Amino acid sequence: MLCKTSITVQFFTIIIISIVFGVMGALYSFFGLFQQTNQFIILEPFRLITAQELGGHLLFGALVAIPSRNIKIILLTALMAVTIDSDHLLNIVGFHVQGRLDHSILFAILSSILMGLVGSKIYHKISGGHTIIVLSHSVADKSKRYEKVNRTEKNPHTAASSANNNNSSSKNNIQFSFLFLIITMATFLAHIAYDTFVDNIAEFPLLAPFSFAQIVIPRIYSLPIEASGFILIYLYYAIYTHRYSIFVPNKKNSINSRYEK
Repeated sequence: MLCKTSITVQFFTIIIISIVFGVMGALYSFFGLFQQTNQFIILEPFRLITAQELGGHLLFGALVAIPSRNIKIILLTALMAVTIDSDHLLNIVGFHVQGRLDHSILFAILSSILMGLVGSKIYHKISGGHTIIVLSHSVADKSKRYEKVNRTEKNPHTAASSANNNNSSSKNNIQFSFLFLIITMATFLAHIAYDTFVDNIAEFPLLAPFSFAQIVIPRIYSLPIEASGFILIYLYYAIYTHRYSIFVPNKKNSINSRYEK
């Protein structure tokens, strides 16, 4: 059974990862300082922070992660769909840059790669390094249960067991990195989908920082964009679930490692 402390650690980790993603967006938006324009964009923070704005991004972010069937992944994508708007903070504190610079194609690619590398490290570090909490599920039994898995557990009696554990740890790191890469890209698509859904002439600097020209995405593309993020996560789990449990690279090896001493 998952203890309350473990739950707290995991949700704290989710919040930290969401904030890191928001920081990436804010830093990327500094490219706006290189834009040669005399038109300053002033944002009104209290007008932008509305229940509709927050709720809409949370909803679209959560929906895109439904294929994961994991409440933690759903919560993570929902929060990341909100924190990507941290670029607005630059205007609020006095940096007059064009809004939505982190809504560009290049940011989607770079942030996905960086989150793949950084996100997994943050998760493992905050989770304690030696121990991670994972969600496992059986194909026959749809009920979900939690179990603690020692990632560094090794069998002192056989060299083969040690090699298997090292291989399992390496696969686990790759699995985490690719998972966060997919989550970030899907979240980006979900955010764009909502911005397009609520604005019939939504404009985005999709080519920033190479071009700051605004490109219109018609509202009709909102749901297809959301669906593309949904399908992205679905394909990830469709490919890996038959071999891997969520957050676990090799379910069979992780189970064996608990009983081999």
